[in-house]
Amino acid sequence: MSSQDSGPEWWEAGGPERVTVKVEQCLAGGERLLLRGPAGSGKSTLVQWLAVNAARQSFGPELADWNRCVPFVLRLRAFTSDERLPGPEDFLRAAGVPLHGSAPAGWADRVLSEGRGLVLLDGVDEVPMRLRHRTERWLKDLITAYPRSRYVVTTRPSAVPESWLSGSGFEANSLLPMRGKDIRTFIEHWHRAARLECASDEERRRLDTYEEALRHAVVTRRDLGRLATNPLMCALLCALNRDRRMQLPRARKELYDAALDMLLVRRDTEREITGVEGVDLTREEQTGLLQRLAYWLIRNGLAEADRAEALDLVTEWLTAMSQIRATPEDVFSHLLIRSGLLREPAPGAVGFVHRTFQDYLGAKAAVEARDLGVLVKNAHDDQWHDVIQMAVGHARPDERERLLRQLLRRADRAPRHRHRLVLLAAASAEHAPELAPALRADIRDRTEALLPPRSREEAEALAAVGELVLELLPGPGEVKGGYAAGYVVMTAGLVGGDAAYEVIRRYRGDERYSVSDQLCETWASFDTVAYAREILMSRSWDGDGPHLSAYTAEQLAALSHVPDARAIRLQGAHPDLSSLASRPNMTKLFVYDNKELADLSPLASAGSLTEVGLSKCPAVSDLRSLRALPLTQLSLIRVHPDLPVGQLEPFADLSSVVLGHRFPVENIGELPLSRRLDSLAVIGEANELSLEGIEQWTNLEHVRIDSQSQFRYLSTSALVHRLTRLNLDHLHDLDLAALGDASSLATLDLYRCRLPRGLGPLTELPWLETLSLYAWPKDDAEPYDLTPLVGLDGLTITLGSHTPTIGEEHFPPERINRMH
Repeated sequence: MSSQDSGPEWWEAGGPERVTVKVEQCLAGGERLLLRGPAGSGKSTLVQWLAVNAARQSFGPELADWNRCVPFVLRLRAFTSDERLPGPEDFLRAAGVPLHGSAPAGWADRVLSEGRGLVLLDGVDEVPMRLRHRTERWLKDLITAYPRSRYVVTTRPSAVPESWLSGSGFEANSLLPMRGKDIRTFIEHWHRAARLECASDEERRRLDTYEEALRHAVVTRRDLGRLATNPLMCALLCALNRDRRMQLPRARKELYDAALDMLLVRRDTEREITGVEGVDLTREEQTGLLQRLAYWLIRNGLAEADRAEALDLVTEWLTAMSQIRATPEDVFSHLLIRSGLLREPAPGAVGFVHRTFQDYLGAKAAVEARDLGVLVKNAHDDQWHDVIQMAVGHARPDERERLLRQLLRRADRAPRHRHRLVLLAAASAEHAPELAPALRADIRDRTEALLPPRSREEAEALAAVGELVLELLPGPGEVKGGYAAGYVVMTAGLVGGDAAYEVIRRYRGDERYSVSDQLCETWASFDTVAYAREILMSRSWDGDGPHLSAYTAEQLAALSHVPDARAIRLQGAHPDLSSLASRPNMTKLFVYDNKELADLSPLASAGSLTEVGLSKCPAVSDLRSLRALPLTQLSLIRVHPDLPVGQLEPFADLSSVVLGHRFPVENIGELPLSRRLDSLAVIGEANELSLEGIEQWTNLEHVRIDSQSQFRYLSTSALVHRLTRLNLDHLHDLDLAALGDASSLATLDLYRCRLPRGLGPLTELPWLETLSLYAWPKDDAEPYDLTPLVGLDGLTITLGSHTPTIGEEHFPPERINRMH
């Protein structure tokens, strides 16, 4: 799972980045979560896991507080035809709880009001686009009424932007594809469960053989390896590998064909189960009826149908299938009970067991009905994307070419959807067994125009195209923007495989910050040791740039293959730092989100360490092991609340301190910090401290703060006269006129600040050379008007990639640096 951490921790580590965390860590870190993931990635399974553990009160230590929660599972697809979404009094009924009528009056309201509710909203993507605003408004009203309860919302990434609901305090996280170790574990668990159902030792031995063969196949066959990164597909591979005695299909369409054959025919036939409901249907007859139902649901923007309406539809369709003698009721019951593809998620409703099967069958129905125009007309709607891709696989060559060309023509006529439609055409072409060279070249040229990606969303969209995009990704010398270069590496990492590895290899010597971050992030997609030796060892990691980041125990061990790396960043549960102590050249160590770390004594022998950062390490309560080190920089953010303030005193050589930990003092002047300080950041939990006494550090030239009251004190302090650099974060009513006395200020960095009175006061700062302005998409920030600064010839302005401005065109290019 990945998340975007834009809090104070990222500043000292080199900028905002994507981080990988376990599900438990992600959930423990917030109470309102938006979980994004493609079809089959396990979103609904995760919702079920949360509900079951909450009901059983069986969460582990990391989520112990969640054991007091009462889960309410609301599958949003169930409300697409309702006039209104349910209120708390209807939650149990909406969740399909049989005893909902026996709940005391007002019980759900009390649970939610007391903060004991766990509201699990599954499937925003299954809500038709026309109803998503209604759903968002309903959810915001619910949060306003019950702000203390927990909320988890799931969606496919294409349905809503990452910033959706961020204004209501939701943190967006993405379910990552399974990697090599995850796939091996999944296969092991699947076969372990299957063995429990075996009737003989011989059958169990066969399963051992099947398991070993499948583990080998997903490593050696790239097509299977790509399919297995999705939990749904991996489960299908396990089942088919067993069913077909290790003869596996090669492509996704073949996989679905084989799965349907297994579910609709062979499962019952080989067990000699026939006519259970008095019905004996061929595969073609079952498939035909299921296709029509799937396509009807898709056309009507539904994920579930009313049972009575579904029965009426089957009755209508059976008029064209006179060879079936059974009654419509019996046929419908047979499909629901025996097909393995339908289910009743709630009394009176019917839907497919997974959206992927609905899309696959609906696509086949659309092609057989020659509804290519319908597909193209709806191509901008994310709910049709998988349908269209699968339709290309189902279609005959002439139909396939016509469909793809119509997609491209619509892209030309609809500028608002051009990007999405071109990428959809490219992704769909991946499902074509054959395609005219001219058409493939046209798709390639159009896709190439979208490169390089300039945001996470663009990288994810390109990665969805598959390996085709790897041939188009530019090399490091062709990408000018620093962020864009990192997003190229991200795209390749998301695609995975040998070809992606070669793309990443081209960037291994690129020293740009964003590339360094993404090289670490994509490490988990490949063999741990080989990647360390061939990719990470090729970089300097010398401490002047980003840290070399390790997340897992395997990666921590593999750091031995990058012996010259001097700047290390360690994230996650690593209780023992002994392996780092033996690194002779390590000068910087940043430890992030390590709840198990308590003992720093192994670092006492790391005599080359000059910089140490501890962030979100709540068990660290003793810094005495660091006293013997020649530390010049120290960062403390959210460590143990009982860390004695006196332990700061021995660090007399510190020149830079980042303080995000709340010591039991009233003002900064009470802290026994080094008299040599020239840089001080007071952020996060420490922003409640008064800056009174800051003047005692006479060498202080660089300050960073994120508190309005601290800024007011600083702007009137004698210290402001000698500051050369100032970082201000999250100040929502910042009057730059207050900096009129900052006569020595050369660098001003504004992160996510709102300036009601604009940038004009900066013209009064005679030595200002560099101004940085950063906003985030979810901030919905007002544009910064740069016009008043045009006359400052010595000023260079750096702008974040998402920072809106006015007047940028009045500056010569060399004075504006836009981060891409």
